[in-house]
Amino acid sequence: MKGSCDCLSFHSRAVRDIKITLAALALLIFSSPSLIGAQALKKVPLPFSPIGLSSLPLFVAKEARLYERNGIDVDVIFVGASSVLFQSMLSGAADLAGSGGPAIISNVLQGGDIIQVAATLPRFTQSIMVKPEIKKPQDLAGKKIGVSRLGTVTHFALQTALDAYGVKGVTILQMGGQPEEASGLVRGVIDGAVVSPPYNFQLRRQGFNEVVSPNDLQKFGADFITNGIAARRAAVEKDRDPLIRLIKSVAEATKVILTDREFTKKVMNKWMPMKDQDLVERIVSFAGESFAKEPFVPEGAIRAIVKEMAQANLIDAKAAANTPMTAYYDNRYVDELKRSGFFNQLWK
Repeated sequence: MKGSCDCLSFHSRAVRDIKITLAALALLIFSSPSLIGAQALKKVPLPFSPIGLSSLPLFVAKEARLYERNGIDVDVIFVGASSVLFQSMLSGAADLAGSGGPAIISNVLQGGDIIQVAATLPRFTQSIMVKPEIKKPQDLAGKKIGVSRLGTVTHFALQTALDAYGVKGVTILQMGGQPEEASGLVRGVIDGAVVSPPYNFQLRRQGFNEVVSPNDLQKFGADFITNGIAARRAAVEKDRDPLIRLIKSVAEATKVILTDREFTKKVMNKWMPMKDQDLVERIVSFAGESFAKEPFVPEGAIRAIVKEMAQANLIDAKAAANTPMTAYYDNRYVDELKRSGFFNQLWK
């Protein structure tokens, strides 16, 4: 009988101890939700380039806390040149990046595994801005036109326009970056510059002419990827979860850009400070027309970039001819979200 009482006593104590433990655990959870949530977030370093309109969704996602809402702690890190950005990825410092375009092609042909997995900005955003005395695209013949660097989006935007208008004899100068291009045009070092917002808007206000606009480049049927999400193929095939969460965050940021202009302007003023608020308003309007609602990578854009790079002797033409287009991109991750109904729900 005594043994029976001892068992009951032990059982009662055990139940009591379990209840106390559960109560303490519940208290910890409900009193420290931020701590528990923070522990659940997976850290994702995200190098990007450039600081400008093409990277706006990355900034908006950060400021609107969309990354955290989707379960990732994203460290948005500016890296200047694409070559440096990709080298950091290949060294293992990051598996994902805000980048795209020609650098992807060069990387793959050199044996790297960095591919395009989303195209957030699948179009040219550049304008060709020129001295006031230059009135039309044909007047570019014999002139000096600045691009940031050969093999960049500014170079291909210029070449696309020259081919479309049949203009020959243009001297293309590497200026280093779009700020340097704009400065060179203002100082008279060059006759024209290939720049995107805000530089094209600023130059127009200063009296320079826009002889080719982003809409003109679109009318030519020119496909291009100005920016998007790049990933190490081996890394995302092993663990696709951070990438899926990143694509969701950036897509949700794109909706914010389209639907909440005031918040978007605040983000721009933080990441790309401008004194001229009318200029900010124009850039936000332009942004709303530019970003993809469903960031699939257009194969036609990849094909066009490869062709332009081969013609400019920036890549080995024979190696490019023997490389399938699918070596440069993978739409499976965006398609997975598409099939899940995510985009339909987001944009309904």
